[in-house]
Amino acid sequence: MNEMKKYLISIESTNSERLKKLYSQPTFYKYRDEFKQFGVIGKNLSVSEYFQQGVAGKKKPMTPGELGCAMSHIAALKDFLSSDEEYAIIFEDDVIERFEIDFQDLEKHIRSLNLGPCFFLSLGGIQMKICNRVRGKFLPEELYNQKILKVDYDYLEKLAYAYAYVVDRKMAQMLVDYHQPIKIYDHWQGLVGRGDFSFYVSFLFDHPIIENNDALSYLEKERSLITPLSQDDSDFLHYLRVKLKKYILDLLRKSLLQVHPIYQCSD
Repeated sequence: MNEMKKYLISIESTNSERLKKLYSQPTFYKYRDEFKQFGVIGKNLSVSEYFQQGVAGKKKPMTPGELGCAMSHIAALKDFLSSDEEYAIIFEDDVIERFEIDFQDLEKHIRSLNLGPCFFLSLGGIQMKICNRVRGKFLPEELYNQKILKVDYDYLEKLAYAYAYVVDRKMAQMLVDYHQPIKIYDHWQGLVGRGDFSFYVSFLFDHPIIENNDALSYLEKERSLITPLSQDDSDFLHYLRVKLKKYILDLLRKSLLQVHPIYQCSD
């Protein structure tokens, strides 16, 4: 059995302080020579390429950072698909280990979960305030004593962050196809209707607090300079349906269905 392919999304040079900090963590130090790095600097793209991929045909233009981030993740997925491995584990360079994890052991645990074909297993992000409206159903199993939530399709738009995750080959191919044309990478709602797939979330790896400006990733710093757009009117019916579903699910959160938020974030 081949080991999971290991990828790092980063525009940093090998000896940068940012990567030194990443690899000083025991989880990553052990495998530092096995990570393959991808990093596209969006602001270095030509005007023509940026316009064609990040602006043309889009309601809201992607920032250079968003475009570079998505291109980096897709490049890693394509590399994974050219290999023989079943799973890929992908990290961004601001990931923080909560406790030491051996990736071979993690892979064994993931296999034992039988998540099914075409899965995306987020290993962090659900704990962030922006994700506190994600809903779904808990699995009976846990991962390193952490709960695992299977995300309801209607709440994929509430799920953000791709700084730590595992995908199988079918999900990697679905994501590559989905990003033709390329989109903001962690906007996954558009996958619904493209075939059967599953998104799972747990909390094995942490991330800098968004409000701490010194800890922001390059992409988040860029996004923080842009005023969010209001909800498009065409999404209003979907908005109402999700609100109604949330109300029903919250009423049932103590029932046998066990459908409720996996984590709550305080203000």
